[in-house]
Formats: sequence, structure tokens, C-alpha cells
Amino acid sequence: MASREIPPKAWGPAPAQGPVAGGKDLWGRFRETGLGPLAGLMILAIVVTALLVPLLPLADPIAPDYDQVLAPPGSGHVLGTDLHGRDQLSRTLWAARTSLLVGLVATGLALAAGVTVGSAAVYSGRFIDPLLMRAADIFLSFPAVVGAVAIMAVLGPGVRNVFLAIAFFGWPIFARIFRSSLLSTKEMGYVKAAQGLGAGEGRIFFVHVLPNSISPLAAYSALAVAGAILAEAGLSFINLGVQRPHPSWGLMLAESIGQFDSAPWLAIVPGVAVTLTTLAFILLGAALTRAIDPRASRTAG
Repeated sequence: MASREIPPKAWGPAPAQGPVAGGKDLWGRFRETGLGPLAGLMILAIVVTALLVPLLPLADPIAPDYDQVLAPPGSGHVLGTDLHGRDQLSRTLWAARTSLLVGLVATGLALAAGVTVGSAAVYSGRFIDPLLMRAADIFLSFPAVVGAVAIMAVLGPGVRNVFLAIAFFGWPIFARIFRSSLLSTKEMGYVKAAQGLGAGEGRIFFVHVLPNSISPLAAYSALAVAGAILAEAGLSFINLGVQRPHPSWGLMLAESIGQFDSAPWLAIVPGVAVTLTTLAFILLGAALTRAIDPRASRTAG
């Protein structure tokens, strides 16, 4: 006689199925990627350093010192100084705080909007679903960077507006990923069993559907943070993001234009910083993708 699936209790926690239940296996697969732990350590080091910047004995990142203009690395300044004599190490570390803040806040806003729209698309009926997805398609048809530049041109420069500009064009992908995950999870046997036991829609969503639908968002969120950091650097580079004299990797790169032959550290320092930071988040996203869906690594191989 064929074995029957034992339905979970409608009032209990999510059953031992899906990505949530495989937490231990998920962590094991994450470690086996090799890149995951490395990326996690890189991000932890960057975040801890950014948080501790106010406590470190660093030079003022804003105050100019025209007696030390374009001082090379090692001459009293570990990473040299810029066109205004400001310490490059200090500005680089303070800029890390801004970049991480933009990356996390903008991604958080896009994630919240995407989860809301994705949930509404699945649970609001056949008319609302295609309407919301067509709206998402319209946003996806525009290059995100061009759209962000247009928004910044209207709202004006500033960190707060950078949050909104990046999130405004970032939510559609979150919405589509979450909608797809919800539709798949709703058809699982344990969800059908909970419905059969009389559990309410709210309880089914928060206890059974939502916990087993968010894993793909975690993987993409890491990639989105990297994209947001690059977008902030790009907007600041064209003077639509962080404003002078406050430090930003994009601004530092903009100030290095025409100075590479005489002062290469002006471009190398912020360039390496933004590259390593975005690389860490990209590696984390790739590792999470492989851990959540082992088929992805087999396909890539």
C-alpha cells in the first residue's frame, strides 16, 4: 500500500519541507560553495570597519589641507591625499558607510515594495495580477540607471533621493521573483493540507507560504545590494548623488579624472574599494543561489 503524506497541523510551524525546513542542509551547501564563507567574511569586515570609522584615529575626511595636496602614499598619509589635501584613507572608509547605507536601504525599500506587489498579484484575483505584472514590465523596459538619473534630475541630488531612485526601479524584479515563488509554494501538499484542516488564509500565508517563499529573495537581495552600491557610485560620479565635500567613492573617482599619470592613487583607492565591496555581495548572491537551488550549480557546470 502506498504511503500517504501526513498533513501538518494547521496551527503549527511550517512543516519539514521546502527551503525553510532544509536550513541545516542549506547551511551545509552554502559552506560547500567555498565562495559563500569568503564573501561573508569580506562583507563582515567591510561592515565592521564602516561602523567603527567614527572611533578610529583618522584625519577629518572633509577639512582640506593645502599644505599636503596630492601627497603620495606613505608620506604621512597611508593612501595619500587628494587635490585638496584630504586624507584618502579617511575618505575611503567614510565613503564605505554611505555606500553600504545606500545599498541596504535602497534594497530594503525595493524588497518591501516587491513583496507587497507580488503578494497582491497572487492573492488579489485574476484582474489585478496581470495589471500589476504589466506595470512591472513597464518599469523593467527602462534601463535602471537611466531611470535613476531621470528621477534624480527631477528630485535633485542627495542621499535620500538616491534611496528612492534606486528602489523605484528595483522593485519589479523582487515582485516577479516573489510572485513566482508564491505560486509554486501554494501548490505544495502541506499548504493544501492546511487548507483542508480549515486554517485561515492569513495563517496559511504567514505560517506556511511566506517562510517557504522568501529564500529566492535572499539570494537576489545580495546581488541587488551590489547593484545599488554601483548605482550610487555612478550617480555620485556625475554629481547627482552624494554632494561635495562629503566623501563618496563615485565622487573620489570623478575627482581623479585627468590625474592618473601624476596621482594614480586618486583612482586606484576608491576603484579598489567599490570593486571589492560589490564583488563580495555578488559572490554572496551566487553562493546563496547555489545553496538554495543546487541545480543552478550543476547547470552552470
